[in-house]
Amino acid sequence: MSDYKLQIGTRIKAARLLKGLTQDSLAEKLDVSTSCISRYETGVAVASIATLIRIAQILDVGIEYLLYDYTSQHAVFDPLTSEICMHIQPMPENYKKHILDVVKSLAENLPIQEDQTQE
Repeated sequence: MSDYKLQIGTRIKAARLLKGLTQDSLAEKLDVSTSCISRYETGVAVASIATLIRIAQILDVGIEYLLYDYTSQHAVFDPLTSEICMHIQPMPENYKKHILDVVKSLAENLPIQEDQTQE
């Protein structure tokens, strides 16, 4: 089994669980068998690009979430940030703007940690 297949499968499963779907319900929406979803999630098989796009749409995540390894050394996001983004992505634009304002305010008022002062 290829490592990238397992990474994609792990992200499919995480997004499915976050969306509150079972393997059965995702399989039904994709018109595939439950065992097919299981094979995707365990890395035994990888879905076609067309199927991955459909999975991303059903799970309300970007295709890049399923395909990109956010935990690599070149990552833009750590896993927690990625999870936060998954929650925010389906929200209306005005909610996202409010969240951005809150995050900016928190970042501006973040106390300096001790280990940061010793640099």
